[in-house]
Amino acid sequence: MKLSIKKQFLLLFLLVTIISLTILSFMLRTTVDSCFYDYKWAERSKVFDLIVSRLETFYAEHRSWDNFDGNEIGKLAMKDGCYFTLFDNNGKLIWTSEHIISARNDSEVVHRSWRNIYPVNYKNQMQGKVYIVQFTDSIFTPKDINFKDSVLSYILISLIAALLLSLPFILYFSSRLSSPIAYLQKKAENMIKGDLTTEIKVPSSTSEIVTLAISLDRLRKSLLQQEDLRKQLASNISHELRTPLNVIQNQLEAIIDGIFEPTPERLDGLLQEVIRLTSLVGELEKITTIESNNFIPDIKDVKLASVIENVCSTFEAAFQRKNIKLITNLQKGIIVKAQEDKLIQLIINIINNALKYTDSGSVTVSTYMQNDHAVFEVKDTGVGLSEDDKIKIFERFYRVEKSRNRNTGGAGLGLSIVKNIADAHGWEIEVESDGKSGTTFKINF
Repeated sequence: MKLSIKKQFLLLFLLVTIISLTILSFMLRTTVDSCFYDYKWAERSKVFDLIVSRLETFYAEHRSWDNFDGNEIGKLAMKDGCYFTLFDNNGKLIWTSEHIISARNDSEVVHRSWRNIYPVNYKNQMQGKVYIVQFTDSIFTPKDINFKDSVLSYILISLIAALLLSLPFILYFSSRLSSPIAYLQKKAENMIKGDLTTEIKVPSSTSEIVTLAISLDRLRKSLLQQEDLRKQLASNISHELRTPLNVIQNQLEAIIDGIFEPTPERLDGLLQEVIRLTSLVGELEKITTIESNNFIPDIKDVKLASVIENVCSTFEAAFQRKNIKLITNLQKGIIVKAQEDKLIQLIINIINNALKYTDSGSVTVSTYMQNDHAVFEVKDTGVGLSEDDKIKIFERFYRVEKSRNRNTGGAGLGLSIVKNIADAHGWEIEVESDGKSGTTFKINF
C-alpha cells in the first residue's frame, strides 16, 4: 500500500521521536542506576572508614592486638550488611566476624559480595590488615529501592508525556513539509492537462522546495514558449506551403481550362515553385535530423581555411551578380574538430544569409585564433539587426522585417540550422550589430 507523503513524514517523525526517547530512557536509567549505586557505595565507605578507625583506636590504646574482641565492631558492621577479618603484619588471624553471619547460611548472598583490604596504621606504620566484605544485596534498603523505582517511573512518565506533547508539533511540521509538495504535484498535473498560464509559487521556507518550485515554473514557461513556437511553426509552415501550392494549383487549373497556354515560361514558373517546395521540405528535414536526440556529430580534424575557400569559390558568381565584394582573411593552419559536411552547411548558410541581406558594399569572411580557440567570422554591410532581431533570428521561419519579402528568397530556416549545428558541436555563436547597418556573425570553436 502506497502512503501519502504527509503520512510518510508523520511516520518518520514518530519513528525518530520514539527511537530518540527510547535511547534517552535507556541512558537515563543506566545513569540513575550507576549514580545511585555510586552514591550508596560512597555511604558504605563511611562505614568501612569507621571500622578501620575503631581498629586503629584499639591498637593506639593497647599497642598490640592482644585480647582484641571485635564483637561490638562486628555487630555494628553487620547492621550495614558487612563483616570483617583482621590480620596482623605477619598474616596471623586476629579476629573475624564470619561467625556472626554464619547463621544466615545463605551461600548465594555470600557469593554476591564485594571485598576490599584496608591497612590499620599507628603513627604512619601499618600494624595489620582488615578485610571488609560487603553483601551487595545489603547496599540498598527497601526504601532505597522504592526511591530508585519512583525516580525511574517519573522519568518514564515524563518521556511518554513528551511523546504525546510532541504529536501536535509532528503533525504541524509534517503538514508544513508535505503541503508545498502536494501543491507542486497538483501544478504538475495541471501542466500535463495543458494549464501553462498559472504561475507557480510555493509559500515555503525550505530551500530545496523553493528551488524545485522555481525549476518547475521555469519548465512551465519553457513549455509555454515551446507551445507558442509550435503554433507559430505550424502557421509558418502552412503559410510557406500554401503560397507555392496556390500558385501551382491556379496555374494548372488555368492551363486545364484553356485560359493559359502551357508555354515553356509558365511551365518553368511551375517548376520553380516545385523546386521551392522541395527546398523547404529539405530544410525542414535537415533541422529534424540535427535536432534529433540520436544525432551525434562524427568529429574529425578539419582544415578550416581550406573548407571556407572551397565554399567561397562557389559563391563568387552570386556575389558578382549583386556587385558585392567578397573579401577573405583566412589564417592558415587552423584545425577544428567537426563533422565536415555539417561545418560546410553552417558556413554556406551564414555566407548566404549575409549575401541575401546586403545590397551594396562587401562581405568579409575571416578566420583567426583568439584566447586559444578558433573563430570563424562573417561581417557584412547589410541592413543590420535590432536587439529584438538578434534574439529571434535563430527561430524557424523568422526573417528580419526589413527583408520580409520574396525578393530575398528562402523560408527563414538557414540560421535555425546554423544554431542547431553549432549546439550539436558545442560551439558558441555571437551576433554583433548596431541596428543600423552591418552585422557580424562569429562562431567560436
